Amino acid sequence: MSLQDLLREQQVIVAEQQSMRAEFQQMQRKLDDYVKSELRRLSSRLDANDARIQRVLGDGPTPTKFLESAKNLFADPASGARQEPRMSPLPETGGYKRSPLVPSPRSEKVRQSMQQPSRRNSKASSNDLDSKTDQLVEACKKAPVEDVWSSPGDSAVTSTVLDHAEENLRRCFAKTREGQRNPNNPLLGLNAIFKRLDQNHSGKVDRQEFADLCAVLDFNCSADVMSGLFNRYDVDRSNYITVDEFGRMMFKLEGDKEGKALSTIARLREALALRAGGFETLKAMASQFRIIDHDKSGELTKEEFNTALDILFSCFQLRFSAAEKLSLFQKFDRDNSGTVNYEEFIRGVRGKMNDFRLDWVNQAFGILDRDGSGVVTAAEMAQTYDVSKNPAVQSGKVTPQKAMSAFMQHFDQNCDGTITQEEFIENYQWVSASIDSDDYFELMIRNAWHISGGEGWCANTSNLRVLVKHHRAQDEVVCVKNDLGLPRDPALRTQEVIKRLRMQGVSDIAKIEFCG
Repeated sequence: MSLQDLLREQQVIVAEQQSMRAEFQQMQRKLDDYVKSELRRLSSRLDANDARIQRVLGDGPTPTKFLESAKNLFADPASGARQEPRMSPLPETGGYKRSPLVPSPRSEKVRQSMQQPSRRNSKASSNDLDSKTDQLVEACKKAPVEDVWSSPGDSAVTSTVLDHAEENLRRCFAKTREGQRNPNNPLLGLNAIFKRLDQNHSGKVDRQEFADLCAVLDFNCSADVMSGLFNRYDVDRSNYITVDEFGRMMFKLEGDKEGKALSTIARLREALALRAGGFETLKAMASQFRIIDHDKSGELTKEEFNTALDILFSCFQLRFSAAEKLSLFQKFDRDNSGTVNYEEFIRGVRGKMNDFRLDWVNQAFGILDRDGSGVVTAAEMAQTYDVSKNPAVQSGKVTPQKAMSAFMQHFDQNCDGTITQEEFIENYQWVSASIDSDDYFELMIRNAWHISGGEGWCANTSNLRVLVKHHRAQDEVVCVKNDLGLPRDPALRTQEVIKRLRMQGVSDIAKIEFCG
């Protein structure tokens, strides 16, 4: 055999080896995908079983309660008649027999917990927790259903719609070159796409860059769904998304408890935002959490925390798996003490204002805090806020003093008669939580505290406008930039407005006329 024949034979062998290697890698990927899908399916079944056991056992598991509830598992939903347990085929005969009751590790733990209730280290006894649960349910029933728990309209982007959109987004990513190159490590492929879109190298993408990302992935949806997805991934409400936030929440990698906790918080916020009074109700939930807090420590054990989640958020039609509850508990149990501070939990779900909104709130506080002390007194508020325009004051139902006191109490959390900058900001943290658009938030602050300016639909519409007649120039309508705290007497009011107009640069004023 010649040397050329040997080389050709060797090339054929190498080609066959490469082909076999490629087939093996493809089979390996398919096997990995199958194993992962089976693990996910098994995990979801385990979560469902946990939830089923929890529903059967309730908050105070007893053998009698368990056996009575277990009988209902074999009842015909239509007729109510009891059914026999499901049979399993015999491999050797093809016949049927009853499924052997082999206790799983989880069922064994449940059995032991029922047989040995005295060994459970709980902050409250079962009977006490049951009574607290009843109180909590009663407190929830007192909520104004028509105002707080109303369902979203047909045009609202619900969590279900966003879930479907997110699944489509994952499929679109899997079809990309980066997704196919990194099927087992999607974050690596996502990083490559992010780097191309992150033109300023900030490590973040804004709303427009997020839309560009979806275009690269060939993912199409409505503007409302696009905005809803962005809000879901923008966990810290910064109006930017990092690749870490986006990737961990979209791909939901196995074992990523932090990512699962972030996704659960996103679901909570979506439900709150879609229902009237949602975030205000979340604010009031602190008092409802206190009902189930056995020793009034301001913290909840895992059992109390799970009970509170099930009852309070069932009003928002939310159900949590055992894994989601655990991930939330671990996220807020920062010191691993086995308890969660419910004030921190509520604020964690609510989120914080971004720097843009915080700046506007600080500007508004600066208008009230005339002496720059960082504290607004009732006297300072009276110079800025005119209670005479209050309908209750005009009708004589409330005195001006009581109206001012009520307005102060809206911001004064510790009821000391003054408003600190921290109290003022905390109030607007709750307002901000229910407003998605920065532009709308700016308009709201401008109109509420008469901060003139703004462009487009953010332009201020609440400040006083007057017709200025000049000696030598044409008449013009001018916005009074600082119109808070004007005197009520017409003559004094006119003099003060002219003074403030001159301070803002308007000259040659012959007279002014109030518009409207």
